[in-house]
Amino acid sequence: MTQPSELLQVLVEYHNGQADGDDGYPYYVASCAQLGAVTDGFTLDELFKNLHDVIALALEDEDTVTTYNIVPNPRVSITMKLLDYAHIIQRL
Repeated sequence: MTQPSELLQVLVEYHNGQADGDDGYPYYVASCAQLGAVTDGFTLDELFKNLHDVIALALEDEDTVTTYNIVPNPRVSITMKLLDYAHIIQRL
């Protein structure tokens, strides 16, 4: 078994709300593959509150080392996938 990770890695993506099945409102999605957890929010504040709740719920009453190979109370690293703004710059 490898050393338990001290870091949870979370990917945040922005969605403009215009894809099939969306309701027309932009939103953010956060996913943590290590926990198999996904949550969303219409604002970053809402997203981060939901993310905190999802992580806390996933780790609550768990032997995190056995279940996820993660130390108790890990640090969280958030990577935000930004939109491709190249097409906007080309129009300027």
